Amino acid sequence: MLNDLGIEVVEEGKHKVVLQMDINDEHLQMEEKKAGSINAMLSETAASIGANLNMENNDTAAILSVSLHNLNSLKIGKIQVEAISIRNGSNIQTWQATIHYEDSAITNSLSTITLKKIQI
Repeated sequence: MLNDLGIEVVEEGKHKVVLQMDINDEHLQMEEKKAGSINAMLSETAASIGANLNMENNDTAAILSVSLHNLNSLKIGKIQVEAISIRNGSNIQTWQATIHYEDSAITNSLSTITLKKIQI
């Protein structure tokens, strides 16, 4: 999925993950049909990458819930999602993700992602 949508991993760690993506006309058309889908996908992806870095052995992180607040509409340009670990418990992790345009301090969306440890 990362390659298909042109998502670049800028930073990945157990407590912080940063991804970026160029938004083009095709993405805006997709967004018209389902508002918030790109913001949700980027936030969930960043949180999942970080959460899975905290897993051991045959465990993986599965998303329990996502609370997404779209604060501004998408436009053409490079967006960046920064996901930060808020709580890393033994079974449940909570991450907060903010999305903004490159070189902008204005937040485009804010979300909280809760993930649960499961065995595969």
